Amino acid sequence: MNAAIDKPVARRNVRSALLIAFCYASIVLSMTSVGIFVSFVVEIGRDLHISRAEAGMALSIYSIPAALACMPIGRLIDRIGIRYGMMLAGILAALGDIFLAGASDTEMLYGGMALEGTAFGCMAVACPSALVSWLDGNLRTRALSFWSTYGPVGYACGLLLAVPFATGTHWRQSFAWDGGIFCVLIVLAFWLPAQSAIVEVRSLRAGLKLFLLDRAVPRLALALALPNAVAYGVSVVTPSYLEHLYGLSLKVSNGGVAGAKILAMVCGGVLTGYLLIRKVDFRNLYRLLVVMGIFAILVLFFPYGTFPIALLGLVMWLLAFGGLVGSATAQLPLLVTSPRDIGLASGIIGQITSFVCLLAPPVFLAISQWNILWGLASVTLLLAAWLVPGGRTGLARQTGIGTHSPDRTPQILHEEKRT
Repeated sequence: MNAAIDKPVARRNVRSALLIAFCYASIVLSMTSVGIFVSFVVEIGRDLHISRAEAGMALSIYSIPAALACMPIGRLIDRIGIRYGMMLAGILAALGDIFLAGASDTEMLYGGMALEGTAFGCMAVACPSALVSWLDGNLRTRALSFWSTYGPVGYACGLLLAVPFATGTHWRQSFAWDGGIFCVLIVLAFWLPAQSAIVEVRSLRAGLKLFLLDRAVPRLALALALPNAVAYGVSVVTPSYLEHLYGLSLKVSNGGVAGAKILAMVCGGVLTGYLLIRKVDFRNLYRLLVVMGIFAILVLFFPYGTFPIALLGLVMWLLAFGGLVGSATAQLPLLVTSPRDIGLASGIIGQITSFVCLLAPPVFLAISQWNILWGLASVTLLLAAWLVPGGRTGLARQTGIGTHSPDRTPQILHEEKRT
């Protein structure tokens, strides 16, 4: 009897683990093009006969689609479903890599980064929607916390993908390999469950109502956006900063930074998820991590240390950042007014995050003094600590949003494919 009961439970656990792994891999892959581009920004500028500033503009163009279109993307995914939303993202990313691998001028370069950014926008909405829709309870909290570490991990994977092509003029091959990986992702997306019913498409008015009536939603969005902007800016300048300060090669700099990022972000996200299900106060945890992050960035950029000490500072910062975005992302189910608003709420948060991050690369690249970099990062993180919401507020308190039956089984087991 127990064996008969345990078999469906084991099957459910395996499917849930595969869903989490697929969502994490998908959003990480959508960020790899940024890491590849930063690794070869000098070579790209030289081969295309453009300035460093013109090449760097592509990083901002990457952020524009998500900054302007995350809410429409959320509505689109509510209409077509999560599976087809992820497949669409994979197709756009593969096309973007084709443009980048064959770029001969700034138009193709910017067009490729715009397609990559649109794919990222789709993934940033579809992945949390999948986790919120198909998981429940503590597993969902830990999954969202873990998933939220994708930014630096995706960037780090891009750095690692660039390492085999670090010599000569082989940067195009990195993008070609990235596109091939996305083709595999498109095929794997066929195994995601289709929606059992058509999700009601929410209007723009519904999105504005969700944004305006509950102040916790925009505050949570900013609590995610501001640390992400700092992380984006720090990620853009760190490899070249360490390479110049300590006289490192691209392979050593990329390898050290990438290894530190992946280890620290995964550990930070997992640990934060564990603390949250132990009922540690979200706001207090968030503000403690802000203080840790400010100190860590000081250690990272302090010019009178050593490379190992700088890497230690980077690990500390990424642990703090993983905790910041992990704890904030895990609050999403508590602030969504109803299941039909999942895509829309993810779109609002993704759009605010992308819009804020749009400014990070040119601002951080324009700063040459380490103390100004640290000061800017510190002020931004302190602002996030001031804005972070404290638990369920507003509409969530009024309607009991975020409360779920403890015996609710994951939706992923009951989804039926539609033809």
